[in-house]
Amino acid sequence: MNDKTNILKFLGNNLRNTVSKHSDIIEKQAVEIRLRVNSPVLIKLRGRDLNLGSLHVVSRKDIEETVSIVTKNSMHAFEKEIRNGFITVEGGHRIGIGGDCFYEGDRFGGFKNITSLNIRVAREYPGCSKSFMKFCIRTSNSIYNTLIVGPPLSGKTTFIRDVAVNLSDGFQIPFFEGYDICVIDERGEITSVFAGIPQMYVGMRTDVLSYCMKREGFFMSIRALSPKAIISDELGSADDFEIVQYALKSGVNIVTTAHGFCLDDVRKNIYMKSILENNFFDRAIILKDSSRPCSVREVFDFQRNKVIYSDLA
Repeated sequence: MNDKTNILKFLGNNLRNTVSKHSDIIEKQAVEIRLRVNSPVLIKLRGRDLNLGSLHVVSRKDIEETVSIVTKNSMHAFEKEIRNGFITVEGGHRIGIGGDCFYEGDRFGGFKNITSLNIRVAREYPGCSKSFMKFCIRTSNSIYNTLIVGPPLSGKTTFIRDVAVNLSDGFQIPFFEGYDICVIDERGEITSVFAGIPQMYVGMRTDVLSYCMKREGFFMSIRALSPKAIISDELGSADDFEIVQYALKSGVNIVTTAHGFCLDDVRKNIYMKSILENNFFDRAIILKDSSRPCSVREVFDFQRNKVIYSDLA
């Protein structure tokens, strides 16, 4: 692993010594490294778990050392991220936090005792969306409003990041010239922002609003950055109908994601049901729950009310 992608450097000393024995499999296959006090280290691969219980049971000291390394001994500096339940580190890896929560009035304040960490391994899959871009573009300089649907760990964020690259940089077959887009990265997941710098490439014509609420991000970007398309993370809240409608009325296209194994799952969210019933989206790309990330199961055309691509293998 190079220094930027090496997640082992964030582990406490004893943990690092144990986990580094599996560095090859981590680099190639690991999805998550799960650390829970008094439990074995679990390296989650696609389709199975690698249990290091016979080699190392996680101690409170292991957690404390890892948190100290990740935060560079300054929890305060990461206070805003911690309130979202995770910390993003160099390389774009995201470390989820579990433990004793505390509140400041009605507002979540953070964690008093951290007892578990979930290190989600960031990966880029350049070109993962390229063969499906033909379903996203309408002409050489316009696109369909597209919803990317998938269950957890199906690769929605990775897929939409690659869509951003293709729309921004353009491509040859079929020809698309590329145009200005804005990524509203509400949780810093699409671009994996670390120290204000996106760790993942999102295209040469792309502006990024990191850790910006979607509502403010949509309005600000349309008024000030003049994108032709906005890319955002998961829809499904009460504000989303208004902001998507505002973007479409402003002539700005939308590419975004939603959780679900299928469109029927998406419609179980009352806000998404309303958005779909009002025909805000032209097409949906539905990802598989697969051992291969970013695998497309089908493409659905809302205007024709039919599946236009299917891979049920």
